[in-house]
Amino acid sequence: MIPLTRSTCCVWLTFICVSLLSAAAPCDAGPPQETPEQRDARMAWWREGRFGLFMHWGLYALPAGEWKGLEKQKDLGGEWIMYNARIPVKEYEPLARQFNPVQFNADEWVRLAEDAGMRYMVLTAKHCDGFAMFASKASRYNIFDATPFAHDPIGDLARACAERKMKLGFYYSHSWDWHEPDALGLDNAWDFPDRPKKDFAKYLREKSMPQVEEIVSQYKPAILWFDVPNDLTRAQSEEFLSIVRRHLPDCIVNDRVGNGLGDYATPEQFIPPEGIKGDFEVCMTLNDHWGFDKNDDRWKPAVIVVRNLVDIVSKGGNYLLNVGPTAQGVFPAAAGKILHEVGAWMKVNGESIYGTTAGPLRRLPWGRSTAKPGAIYLHVFDWPANGRLVVAGLKNNVSGAVCLSDAGLSHKPLEVVRLSEHDVEICLPAQPPDPMDTVIAVSIEGMPEVDPTILALAEPDTRNTFSVAAAAIHGQTAKYYGLSLEQRQYDRVGSWLQAADWLSWDFRTLGSATYDLEAVYGADPVCAGNEFIVSVDGKELPACKVVVTGGYQTFKTFPVGAVEVSGPGLHTLSVKVKTIVPNSGLFDLHAVVLTLARK
Repeated sequence: MIPLTRSTCCVWLTFICVSLLSAAAPCDAGPPQETPEQRDARMAWWREGRFGLFMHWGLYALPAGEWKGLEKQKDLGGEWIMYNARIPVKEYEPLARQFNPVQFNADEWVRLAEDAGMRYMVLTAKHCDGFAMFASKASRYNIFDATPFAHDPIGDLARACAERKMKLGFYYSHSWDWHEPDALGLDNAWDFPDRPKKDFAKYLREKSMPQVEEIVSQYKPAILWFDVPNDLTRAQSEEFLSIVRRHLPDCIVNDRVGNGLGDYATPEQFIPPEGIKGDFEVCMTLNDHWGFDKNDDRWKPAVIVVRNLVDIVSKGGNYLLNVGPTAQGVFPAAAGKILHEVGAWMKVNGESIYGTTAGPLRRLPWGRSTAKPGAIYLHVFDWPANGRLVVAGLKNNVSGAVCLSDAGLSHKPLEVVRLSEHDVEICLPAQPPDPMDTVIAVSIEGMPEVDPTILALAEPDTRNTFSVAAAAIHGQTAKYYGLSLEQRQYDRVGSWLQAADWLSWDFRTLGSATYDLEAVYGADPVCAGNEFIVSVDGKELPACKVVVTGGYQTFKTFPVGAVEVSGPGLHTLSVKVKTIVPNSGLFDLHAVVLTLARK
């Protein structure tokens, strides 16, 4: 994996772009002449599981982020410490003689994943440092032959997973290997600087491909999770794929096998705002590193993990959450506590995750939705203060609604009121039974029928937030940048350089009303002098001067004015440029908010 450090940030961004571009079309990876039905059958358990545990474990757990004081100058990146600290092979290789993870217990690892509600596990068999975590005949640089541990933990984990019916996969860095003189990609140029003389095919032929064959033939993984396929030709990627398919026709392979091949896409450390067409899996760290770093205590709390999981599943994806075990072979205590809390939520609400599809109701102001035949699950992150949850756009007849986490799990029916042909309201308890995410299971008749248009309510203290993620962007320069439940500042439209660019939202109202409008944005000092205009149905409000907030991603809320709309009906809100300082960027817009005007 590529860590989020200054030295590798550009590489990471480049890889993410390549990954998403390759995922734009269906991946080409199935067995020969595989029908869509056969592919669906092969992918069924993976789509059912939705939640997996990633484990980056290797020699890098020994230095644990520290090397000769260099960590005081920059983040050495956990599993990337050999590369970021430019550690010579002759200094890194002896770490193997110290690696003795006697506390490793495969059964405990599997139980930890089960307790968290995870349905599959993926362990690093070999990362970019070149050290194999299994008994390999292709290279003696492995945990069985080169360490005092002299054991095969991958074999233990394969046995434990088989006994408990937990699906198991292995990560393998097939292209990058800093231990080998002939490997390419971000290669070991400090030990092996003569790149033109490197024989990449020799490295693939003598180490990488044989080790992949060992993994699939000896351990029978359900997933082969390749990484960083830079410099691989189409023929080489196909050869890796053929090795897997020859032994395991049903094995699922990720897109990082390279060259447009693979069963699913792998966005890293962020959640695509609208998901990705086809199967995808977001891989993300529980703290800030993939491999164990002794100084990294920036753990995501359970509420963030749960909401990330829900957000991803609501878009049709899987969540592969990473923890880096220690050099002793145990999980950090903080990680275990968080995973246990996540598991407690999953025990109650798992039916809203496992086997669900992308939610038919999108852009919900209070949360997310997932679905199964005959049911829509409403994940309520922001509990309505008035106890009335408006489900905008749901056209189906609702035959019932229950809260999965109500007291005693009695599942007392909730009152459902039809507001209009397209909208319903569910009456909720005054307080959320589960502040992390209270799930309402709604039974519907027939296949989901929804109206995706935003509904603006005209009720006191109700903030109708028009996120830029839901906006139509017109013009050449303005661009949408990401969305993260943990870092909301990435939910923005920026690079707004031309006066001709503008944003619009279509929305519905249930009646006539007057709304107060606010703009939520961030602005750098260079934006001073810029002006923008907000209009509804062509009615322009007075132009607003952009106020400097301290930075493009430092969002603040500013009043825009009031506008009257007639209804019920369909309306359009737009944001346009009046004045823009050349090359400044108008601002970074986060949202426009409509609130019922106070009399």
